[in-house]
Amino acid sequence: MEWRDYWRIIVRRGWIVVLLALLTGGAAYMMSKAQTPQYRSSVRISVMPARLDWGLQQTVKQVMRNYAQRIKSVQMAQTVAAEHQLDLSPYDLAAKITVSPIESDLLLQVDVVDTDPMMTQKIANAVAEEFVAEIKAFNQEQRKEDRVDVSILEYAGPGTLFRPRPTINAIAGALLGVVIGGLIVLALEFMDNTIKTSEDIKRYVGANVMVLGKIPPAADLHAVSEHAPRATRRPALRRS
Repeated sequence: MEWRDYWRIIVRRGWIVVLLALLTGGAAYMMSKAQTPQYRSSVRISVMPARLDWGLQQTVKQVMRNYAQRIKSVQMAQTVAAEHQLDLSPYDLAAKITVSPIESDLLLQVDVVDTDPMMTQKIANAVAEEFVAEIKAFNQEQRKEDRVDVSILEYAGPGTLFRPRPTINAIAGALLGVVIGGLIVLALEFMDNTIKTSEDIKRYVGANVMVLGKIPPAADLHAVSEHAPRATRRPALRRS
């Protein structure tokens, strides 16, 4: 197909793509606005071995995964909920916590998601402080050179909007509509094998075919018949 063929398709059926893009983008935006806003606060915990040798650092990277599971455990959530008098069950509280080990920087990032931006800050900092206190208590029983020191590198601030993102969702929905509309247009063009113009004849039959004439649309025929001069009637001859 040449570029003129693509342009012909866009002119004839481009409205389908535009319509679907508007419908899907608008639907995604309205659904996003209807959702309850969720906020996220993050706190970063530094994990530093007592010795900077390569072997201990590799061990610490493996231990960080265990630390991540301890932070988001139901036991940790139960301790934090009891100490800070949170009106949440340990299971509901644990479900709000996500921990991501950043092994290259020896960091643990604790994320808390909730509908209250201030509550996310409170929970994130409380969980981090409780975890640091537990590790420091554990280190008292270890030799100094074998200890893994943890500390809060960056405290959490008030939660920022995490989801939904109406604008981003609307753009994604519109792009999805463009893709679906494009597929529909291609399917219609593939199934449409009717001949409507002289260009269609040349495209399907060949460029060497000569077009001798075209039948105008019915509306044009009607207009011509209205402007054409009416035939004069001859009076009928009577026979005796």
